Amino acid sequence: MAVSFAADIRPLFTKIDIDHMTSMFDLSDYEDVKSNADGILERLKGIGGAVMPPPQSKGGDGPWPAERIALFERWIKDGCQP
Repeated sequence: MAVSFAADIRPLFTKIDIDHMTSMFDLSDYEDVKSNADGILERLKGIGGAVMPPPQSKGGDGPWPAERIALFERWIKDGCQP
């Protein structure tokens, strides 16, 4: 079964995550996440900037465990299903 944004990916982003990233993209919006999926994946992995989401010491709930990152990566490989 393919990973979907609505059922699997959107619930991974907390309100804090969404609020912190509003200047770059809207993590609650399917089209915005789909358009920026590769960049988001890099940030989840800590590539090209600070890891996203930030650690609790910086006001976040992150970084994500490897299983969540793998799920996001699978969503991309499955064609970013809504």
